[in-house]
Amino acid sequence: MENIKFEIASYQDELQILIDDRKAGYMSIEIDGRLLIVYYTKLDEEHEGKGYAKMLLDELVRYAEEKDLMIDPECDFVRQQFENHPARYKDIWHA
Repeated sequence: MENIKFEIASYQDELQILIDDRKAGYMSIEIDGRLLIVYYTKLDEEHEGKGYAKMLLDELVRYAEEKDLMIDPECDFVRQQFENHPARYKDIWHA
């Protein structure tokens, strides 16, 4: 069973997914006041198509809700998820 963890990089511009203590992907982010901007999502090729991008999004949303931030989804993946599930994201979506 894989050990999956998430962390905000110390330089604060990535939300990383670590699988068995190795960085497997990340979301490029920026926090500007109460706005969390997501620029893009990147996974290592071997981890694509396994649901890890959705796990990153779930962690990003959890973090935003915990810190009372609004998300600006400039990332195509995140924007598509927000558009496909507007009721889930309406309280944190900075449209």
